[in-house]
Amino acid sequence: MSVDHIIAKISFHGKDFEIIVDSKKINDYKSGKISDISDILIVDGVFRNLRKVKSLDKGVLFKDNKTVLRVEDSELSTVFNTTDHQTIAKKIIDDGEIQYTTEQRKALLERKQRAVINLIANQSIDPRTNAPHTPARIESAMKQARASVDMHKPAESQVQDIIKNIPSILPIKLEFKEIEIKTPIKYAGLLKKIMQDFGQIEKENWIGTNYIAMISIGAGLVDTFLGKVNGLTHGEAICRIVN
Repeated sequence: MSVDHIIAKISFHGKDFEIIVDSKKINDYKSGKISDISDILIVDGVFRNLRKVKSLDKGVLFKDNKTVLRVEDSELSTVFNTTDHQTIAKKIIDDGEIQYTTEQRKALLERKQRAVINLIANQSIDPRTNAPHTPARIESAMKQARASVDMHKPAESQVQDIIKNIPSILPIKLEFKEIEIKTPIKYAGLLKKIMQDFGQIEKENWIGTNYIAMISIGAGLVDTFLGKVNGLTHGEAICRIVN
């Protein structure tokens, strides 16, 4: 089974009820970032013996055979008092267990670690030089400090704890910059998308033929962001670092 797909399972009366969910989205659902459970379901249906599946080919999943069984609605109604797959899926995720394979656990942990490292690199500087740290330098410091990452927690919530663990190895400080941007209104749509990708839009306004906005971004992203803005607007944007 793909590392992007994981099994969630719950047992009643000695029988298992399993669903397949997106490994990249399951934690966002649990944390409330995703509210619609249909967004994390890979396949509509409740099954048994999914561990034996090497492929998520729907022809295999929906075929009633000795390997994988799709649970019938009559049994679902008896156990869950409903045949609605999304309601049942919510019950399985909330009260059951997520079954990661060793390969999936390793891949998800590496993905979360990379996300944490990139966040720190984008939001921090070396207080001695005010220059940003590279991801490689941060990763090395984390290994030396034995700073661990929790694959179940959002990357954003782990940054502060990591920062506390590595200053004796790597002088580091979180820092954000506010940048005011003024550009012809014709670039507003694309510029807004770039700003949303880089940070938080603090305020925006349309004055005459100009679009004016204020963005807060990690200090380590400033040069890259300004380069993107300059390229998009062909040098027509006026950018000013406020703090």
